[in-house]
Amino acid sequence: MQLAPVVASGEVGAAPVDAGEMLVQVDINQQGLNETVIVLRAGARLLIAAEDLRRWRLRTPDAVPYAREGRTYFPLDALPGVHYRLDEARQTLAITIGPEAFMETASALPGTTPSTPILPQPGAFLTYAVSITDTPDSTTRSGLFEGGLFTGHGVLTSNLLAPALERGSGWRRLETTYTVDYPQQLTSLHLGDAVTRAGAWGTPVRFAGIQYGTKFATQPGFIPFPLATALGQAALPSTVDVFVNNALVARRSVPPGPFSIAEIPVITGSGDIRVVVRDLLGREQVFVQPFYGSTALLKRGVSDYSFELGAMREDFGIASSRYGERLGVATYRRGFSDSFTGELRGERADTSTSAGASAVLRAGPLGILNSSLALSDSERGDGRLLGYGFEHNARRFSASLQTVRASRDFRQAGMQPAELPRRRQRVVNVGLQLEALGSVSFTRAFQDFYDSESIEVSSLAYSLPLGRLGQLGLSAIRTSGPGGGTALFATFAMPLGEATSASLGLERTRSAASGESEERVTAGVQKSPPLGEGFGYRLQARGSDLYGSYRRQTAFGTYDLEAARQGGITSTRIGASGGVGTIGGYSFLSREITESFGVVRVADFPDVRVLHDNQVAARTDARGYAVLARLRAYDRNPIAIEQSDLPFDASLGALRLHAAPYFRSGVFVEFPVRRVRAATLRIVLEDGGDLPSGALVRIEGRAEDFPVALGGQAYVEGLEAANRLVLTWRGQRCLIDVPFPLGAEPLPDLGTFVCKGVRR
Repeated sequence: MQLAPVVASGEVGAAPVDAGEMLVQVDINQQGLNETVIVLRAGARLLIAAEDLRRWRLRTPDAVPYAREGRTYFPLDALPGVHYRLDEARQTLAITIGPEAFMETASALPGTTPSTPILPQPGAFLTYAVSITDTPDSTTRSGLFEGGLFTGHGVLTSNLLAPALERGSGWRRLETTYTVDYPQQLTSLHLGDAVTRAGAWGTPVRFAGIQYGTKFATQPGFIPFPLATALGQAALPSTVDVFVNNALVARRSVPPGPFSIAEIPVITGSGDIRVVVRDLLGREQVFVQPFYGSTALLKRGVSDYSFELGAMREDFGIASSRYGERLGVATYRRGFSDSFTGELRGERADTSTSAGASAVLRAGPLGILNSSLALSDSERGDGRLLGYGFEHNARRFSASLQTVRASRDFRQAGMQPAELPRRRQRVVNVGLQLEALGSVSFTRAFQDFYDSESIEVSSLAYSLPLGRLGQLGLSAIRTSGPGGGTALFATFAMPLGEATSASLGLERTRSAASGESEERVTAGVQKSPPLGEGFGYRLQARGSDLYGSYRRQTAFGTYDLEAARQGGITSTRIGASGGVGTIGGYSFLSREITESFGVVRVADFPDVRVLHDNQVAARTDARGYAVLARLRAYDRNPIAIEQSDLPFDASLGALRLHAAPYFRSGVFVEFPVRRVRAATLRIVLEDGGDLPSGALVRIEGRAEDFPVALGGQAYVEGLEAANRLVLTWRGQRCLIDVPFPLGAEPLPDLGTFVCKGVRR
């Protein structure tokens, strides 16, 4: 037979050769393939079909291919580093080849399972926080209130501040916003009061209008910044262990050849990924590669944007509806690669226009570089702003530098008419981790103004962990400029229990203006309140000043009592906070609803502990309901019930569920738990003898049978207030009516009943 070389235009092919077909069983690098294929033998050479090479993940060799009967073949010996042994008697072909001849195996670590938020039923809530503050000169009663209405189409919230409740007037509206989130698109729409996205060089501005942009929080498992990829190669089938900073994060089985494992979670800052490859012969290879992770970057192709249009709020917290200049802002960031993220931002107000660009660049394992340039145009003239910085975070050493310079005429949204920008701002941070010897950090912040004296603040801090004894901290702060001086602090904190700790501190301050020094000793003890019902307190003495507070949390609210004595003057404050709401036809009182919330139902069982994040957060009421006032929006909140609190007659479908509510909305969580309503009874015949064992009992209209035991004793589940039981035995049948007293003990004995018409 003749084989014709496949020759591309302009190439010279090999001469045709005679070749014979062979049916052989092939294995490659001890993978246990044992595939039976047809190969061609042309003299001393073996030719392998191209589709077989692709199926075995082998790269196409750099050799002239040959065509035969519509199939393409390549010489086996053209593969790099190949060795093979052909056993004609057994018709086997064992191939050994280097990993570089294989195509790469690419995989990714599984990420967090995206939570599917539960579209809320229509509902509403109202929260309050009121307080009475008493001093020798006055008594003040104030309150903060928030109301919300939610449906499957969004949530409307509004906040009101009452700085003087006793006057019955002066209420001030803070924010009123209608929010619609789109978790699948990772976006959010706000109508009403909102805050502009600051971007790299802007400042947040309160405004009333419309805002639309990305909201990564609607999918908590989504990671927008780049993750690391581990690379390596294996000659034989192997097991791969991936370590990030010596912590095992993944274990995979890989076939021969190069491989990559993507989406490896890494901490921010620099470190190394160590890949240990262990083949089936027990031999190990180790590959080490550095990485640098930063949340300032976006993944390649990921965008982050926000568009705002409206009017700026003025005198927020003082006036309810006072607006100033019209405002339009657009901010757009994009990850052009895993190492470079760019940003464009523009602002347009009635009196000024500004626009600029920013960039973030990863400089390999060294760190992150960032820069910003913005230009403005206003009645004052043209202005400019320039910012640049660098950061490096490592396990032992970290450092960052950020500088912003602005010309005198630079204007941006949110500035007051007579306000001047800061001439220069600079912040330097340096940190050193000493492991068992603690950590040291240094910070220097400098601000230079056009219309006032510059300010410089420097701080040096040292922290030393002392194991179970606690932690020791030493720090020094020096401030120059108006009100400058030096302060030295020494603190020692000691844990006294799971939620209780004590602290002791020494403070020494010296004023630069007067040269006077002051020393104070501070001692205190505190206990944090639990997630659910319970109490907490704090006691502190600072020199001659005293402070004490007590907090009590119940299912319906949180109550605070505070007292302070400073400079011989005593003041007290009493506070209360809580909420009311309704969802799914259930109305409730609860603690203050600060995030999203959930209503849990456990059949009609009272006093069952409900756990959130493995902590007791509530107990069911007399109807089996409990309210969880602090659920994380869009996250998989683990909710469980305590099995030991359920009665004997409870049938369980699940003890743990997950709930993902929408933003500032409620979710109804019903556990698959029901009352069995079981009882025992004795069944006798007309002559007084026991119904024979083995007879069957069932409730009329149901399929489940219950066997009769010795002495005519029977156990039956699913009883109602009135029941008709069907008894069958050896082809005989009778009916008996059995009442069940609702509210009885978990497994009552209903007494003796006569089965008529059944003979022994």
